[in-house]
Amino acid sequence: MTMTTTKRTHNFSAGPAALPLEVLEKAQRELVDFQSAGMSVMEMSHRSKEFSGVIESAEARARRLLNISDDYAVLFLQGGASLQFSMIPMNLCLPGKSVDVVNTGSWTKKAIKELNKIGDANIIASSDDKNFSYIPSLDQLNFNSDASYSYITTNNTIAGTQWKEFPKTPNPLWAEISLDYVSLLFQLTY
Repeated sequence: MTMTTTKRTHNFSAGPAALPLEVLEKAQRELVDFQSAGMSVMEMSHRSKEFSGVIESAEARARRLLNISDDYAVLFLQGGASLQFSMIPMNLCLPGKSVDVVNTGSWTKKAIKELNKIGDANIIASSDDKNFSYIPSLDQLNFNSDASYSYITTNNTIAGTQWKEFPKTPNPLWAEISLDYVSLLFQLTY
């Protein structure tokens, strides 16, 4: 079955993007019968050889695209950035130590909310005064050398701001980069 749509609408909003019609048609065919397995990929066991092939292929492609060596594990986790807002402080927040945060918008505010359930967010700079329409200047940032870590969200898609340079911190810098990780990696690498 082929889509015979003569009018295609393209979404230029942040997040979703237009896909080639051939990709959508393949997804449509494989939605009910993935690679002649007789079932959808959504119906098969996560331990099946067909699904193992999907994961192995996805990992290989991610490694090739992002130049990830075998020294690193590739994790496929549910929950996206929102779950990471909880997981990062659960794993990195040290008892009795705050976390330095630069608040640049709605995604950072969500991260702060989750962080405060586990530890204390120390907001060292914010662009809230102008509705998050800018990224605070690097020379305005005073990081605490005793903080567990420092935190930024690199891309505020709602206000249209993005970090162009990462701050130097006296402790580990953790950044939520899910909305622009490939573009940032290429900027930092090349």
